Amino acid sequence: MKSRLHLWVFVACFMAGSATAQDSQVYQNQKFDQAVGTVQLYPLVNTGDQEMRAPIITLDQTTELLLQFDMLTEEYDILQAKIIHCNSDWTKSVLNDIEFLYDYNTFDIRDFEYSENTRQLYVNYWMKMPRVKLSGNYVVQVYREGRPDDVILTRRFIVYEQNISINPGYRASTSVRFRQSNQQIDFAINYTAMDVTNPMREFKVVLRQNNRWDNAIFDLQPTSDNRANSTLEYRHFNAENNFKGGNEFRFFDIRVYNFRGINVSRIDKDNKRIDAYLATSESRGNSVYSQSRQDMNGSFFIMTNETGASYLEADYIHVHFDLKTSQVPQEVYAIGAFNDWAKNESSRLTYNPQAQSYQGVALLKQGYYDYMYWVDGDDPYLFENSFYQTENEYDILVYYRGFTDLADRVVGFASFKSVP
Repeated sequence: MKSRLHLWVFVACFMAGSATAQDSQVYQNQKFDQAVGTVQLYPLVNTGDQEMRAPIITLDQTTELLLQFDMLTEEYDILQAKIIHCNSDWTKSVLNDIEFLYDYNTFDIRDFEYSENTRQLYVNYWMKMPRVKLSGNYVVQVYREGRPDDVILTRRFIVYEQNISINPGYRASTSVRFRQSNQQIDFAINYTAMDVTNPMREFKVVLRQNNRWDNAIFDLQPTSDNRANSTLEYRHFNAENNFKGGNEFRFFDIRVYNFRGINVSRIDKDNKRIDAYLATSESRGNSVYSQSRQDMNGSFFIMTNETGASYLEADYIHVHFDLKTSQVPQEVYAIGAFNDWAKNESSRLTYNPQAQSYQGVALLKQGYYDYMYWVDGDDPYLFENSFYQTENEYDILVYYRGFTDLADRVVGFASFKSVP
């Protein structure tokens, strides 16, 4: 009997270890197929900027989320999607589908249209996110019909409850070293409406700048717990709650290709493709802060201003980046919401010693784009500079998992802008 018991313990431990290893994948906003073009997931709020808004909605889901993407193919492909419930760190939770979905977890993507009069042929697909039962982090995973392992893209979204109140504040860094370059987010959360046993352990917070996940602050610990007022405070003094303010974003306009848009120096086109060469940029590393325009905090929107053209006539353009500066030993990237802030081979720039500049190409749909140059090293803002006065958008996500809970709930959300 003892040997059988040991065997069952061994098997249980082995299975638990295997599950842990299997579920350790961190789900990102990613494209897994070169045919995937522009991907957007946004709330349908019927405003002009809805496409630039973060995919975050309340649990009552009076606002719907729309997933829209292009496949750069000539023919329609039968695609399906499924929803993955995640923990606060974007690993898969242990919840079964039936615990967070009202429907069977296979959704056919039936809505599509073909591009019209474009050099780059594409099929535009869209679907509304299904209703969910629980708040939390979610990922929509799109794959080819009947082949859930043949994933073509993933996108994150968040559903939240407003069970707590968040009192956010913004200021220049309290650290003397970073006072001119960093922005500090101080805040407090009040959990009076919740039955909380151990608030210091049961709450987790995530801070984001400009809807970015690549530089988000995870696992920020509270500095105090006022049990009498049911309030956790997060007021740090060693830059734990600091972001580089960065600079106002660079931008370009490729809504038209029959003449040059803003910050486009040349347009080349033939029957097969269009190339837009951006005006040569220079390093802003020694610049002073200046806000000459209201930027989009790194975002973009799709639009064509060609005479009489419709949305489906927005073409894809090969955009050429050109940063004239001396070479650095680190890798350099052109990033923004248009490529999910990814520092990878497709966003990496190559140094041209003859032109003494970093150069690269991205295939982008007609529209208006913010971007920045990122150095993959100790000083990522080497070519942009960083100022505490820069206008940025911040949000605070508060997660909660009680002693008996199997997954993290999102119990609070706040969004605000830094004001120079």
